[in-house]
Amino acid sequence: MNYESTAVALSEAISDDVESFIRSIADELLGYFARRVVPHEDAADCLSETLLVLWQRSNRLPAEHGDRRAWSYGIAHRVLAAQRRNGLRQLSLATRLREELQFRPLASESGDDEAITALASLSARDRELVTLVVWEKLTIAQAATALGIKAEAARARYSRARRSLRLRLSAPV
Repeated sequence: MNYESTAVALSEAISDDVESFIRSIADELLGYFARRVVPHEDAADCLSETLLVLWQRSNRLPAEHGDRRAWSYGIAHRVLAAQRRNGLRQLSLATRLREELQFRPLASESGDDEAITALASLSARDRELVTLVVWEKLTIAQAATALGIKAEAARARYSRARRSLRLRLSAPV
């Protein structure tokens, strides 16, 4: 066996060892997060972040199993701390935004109930297209991009929606 094949074999053995260890501790770490994270669904995100860090830093993985577990829990602890800091930032931002929106409406008030009723009669996807163009001031092509549809399809849908709105708004009550 030459140096290169020995290095490859050693690398594969280390990778197998790391993978085996990560697989063996994943359920334990998930339990660690599940007991500490609210909502519990976020525990899976914390686990995946921890496993990624374990894999990326596998060259620092201690040799002894107990030390490996402790090192892994240390990473999990730091991931949990980061998740909590992010949650607090998100909560703080949401609180500030709620306070600001109390004094500034999201959309201008419309006194045209007939137009709002006509708009509500459109399908949800046509209503979204029309409101992106009219309220958000996107071009039809930009609205198409936002909705993940082709510009030609958006033009056709927008044209049909406008025709429907015109008919509803011109119809006698």
